[in-house]
Amino acid sequence: MRILDRYLAGIFLRNFAISVMSMSCLFLFQALLGQLFEHEFPGDQVLVYNLLNLPQIIVQMMPPSVLLATTFTLSGLTRTNELVACNSIGVGLSRIMAIILSIVFMICCLVLVMQDRICPPMYKKHEAYYWREMKKRPDFFVDIKQDKIWYRSRNMIYNLQLFDAKRATIQGMSIYAFDENFNLVQFIDAQKASFTPAGWNLTDGTVSVFSREDPFPRTQKFKTKNLVINETPHDFQEIEKEVDGLRLKELFGYIKRVRDAGADTKSYEVKFHSKISLSFIPIIMCILAIPFSLRGRREGGAARDFGLCLAITFFYWLFFSIGLSLGTNGTVPPWLAAWLPSMVFGALAMFLIARRRA
Repeated sequence: MRILDRYLAGIFLRNFAISVMSMSCLFLFQALLGQLFEHEFPGDQVLVYNLLNLPQIIVQMMPPSVLLATTFTLSGLTRTNELVACNSIGVGLSRIMAIILSIVFMICCLVLVMQDRICPPMYKKHEAYYWREMKKRPDFFVDIKQDKIWYRSRNMIYNLQLFDAKRATIQGMSIYAFDENFNLVQFIDAQKASFTPAGWNLTDGTVSVFSREDPFPRTQKFKTKNLVINETPHDFQEIEKEVDGLRLKELFGYIKRVRDAGADTKSYEVKFHSKISLSFIPIIMCILAIPFSLRGRREGGAARDFGLCLAITFFYWLFFSIGLSLGTNGTVPPWLAAWLPSMVFGALAMFLIARRRA
């Protein structure tokens, strides 16, 4: 039996490896082609930019690759009558699926590790390369620490406790202004900052001015102060994207901090739960492939299998995207928005399997 187990596992792993490489290369190629036709950046920069995003592409291609691998493995065994031979020696479909599901579970664990350990640092490199090499903005920098947000642009460094994009407000805003020689010339600290058509309205803070002539800074308190700077809420939107560079533990801590500050956390919670649910979608895809794979020789070949897998993947991702949108809007709880597609398609797969056996 061990020889048979290794044989079946080898077939599935071969199909899975081919599927992952093929779909990742296809996705990467279309991304490269689209950006090259725009002629906005040189070809070498476009290539490096997309290669830095390769781990995230591989993670996204894992579920459809498992679907393809399962479908081609089971349909291949059916067409070559190997499935009949397995049944004749007492190895049924349940035993074959136990082998495949064991491998898929390990793939899910690998995807979870990639989502938590590999993708976040690669995302930061990906974004840093975009701003510093492609956009020629070496002065631009965004980083979310455990209790602070650091944002640098030109000769200004901003230290923020919380940025609320929907309300265009900042809690705990500190601004460090430097001259051309990077000498500190002004420091502003405010409890809150709200954006208005006239600029940023700061409340309850202090202004410290530094000069070479005076060894001590001149500090003045204020209740309200109007501040005109180049940065608008649109510029600070990069902070929202930087959340993708956080590990699961860091993202969970960031959500708690934002919630304690009274801001809306639904979009962050959806992102947190979607990262976990995405890691286990391959199991649903594997189960979903069973009823569509056990067909006779005359019911279609590899082309039909491939087309069917693409159709299933399309509707799954469509439903998954709709679920995340509903969670972000607050229509359904964030955890349900991330897991609902898997629940629905998992139930559909079990229904189709039970119907086929009946």
